[in-house]
Amino acid sequence: VGVLGSKDTFSYLCYERFEKHINHLLQPIFYESMHDLFKHVNEVDYVILPFENTLEGYVQQHMDLILKHDLVGIAEIKIPIIFDYVYHEDVQTLYVQYAAKNQCLSFIENLNDVTVVITDSNHESLQRYQKDQCSGAIIPHHVSDGYEYVMHDVADETSNQTRFLILSHKQEHIIPSKEMKMSFVITPYNDRPGLLYGILKDFADEHINLISIMSRPTKKQLGTYHFFLELMIEKSQHEKIDIIIDHIKKDFEVKILGIYPVLTD
Repeated sequence: VGVLGSKDTFSYLCYERFEKHINHLLQPIFYESMHDLFKHVNEVDYVILPFENTLEGYVQQHMDLILKHDLVGIAEIKIPIIFDYVYHEDVQTLYVQYAAKNQCLSFIENLNDVTVVITDSNHESLQRYQKDQCSGAIIPHHVSDGYEYVMHDVADETSNQTRFLILSHKQEHIIPSKEMKMSFVITPYNDRPGLLYGILKDFADEHINLISIMSRPTKKQLGTYHFFLELMIEKSQHEKIDIIIDHIKKDFEVKILGIYPVLTD
């Protein structure tokens, strides 16, 4: 299983929860960044991907990684996120992971005369803090014990969660669940007025819960976009969804990102 960082990260907590759900021992392989993980994605069976956060929304660069690589979602797990601030007496530099920064903006803005350095993982933030005696770092709450100077719970909101997707090289239905989601990406062949409205109407007419739609640039031509869609689905709706997707394919390229359970303790 490809995991961002080390045992110091929220990704590792998600990995542990996934292992518990499938009741099978897995081997984590740690990577310094998500881009490094995806460079070696063929060397792992599963990827733990932070996908959406309560405060920051979708992690957009991770959405791009899903599009670039031929992986599908097989499970979703939500992890409560609590950040702490560890620091030395004289703080000149703050180390913070790119997603964590956007979840702790108010706290960071109140730090005076501090240079903010963005890292690729919370594990890297902690490592760099440990080596720099004139620094502080924003790190996961579960690894802040034992440090002399600590401020707890520095995120902008207390009810903070990150939604992780468990990705695989093939669609697997290894965990039964009452609550299921489906994700897919659509890319218009040709743009025209009312194109997205027609999709929304198709789902609404069949009483299918379309819970999100997000756009990402195709990076091929200015003004062209991919659209990520997520649905809550029930077994009785599968046939209706298949009909709608066949209809969508007339105007869009469609890539299914997975049908997967929402796992809870």
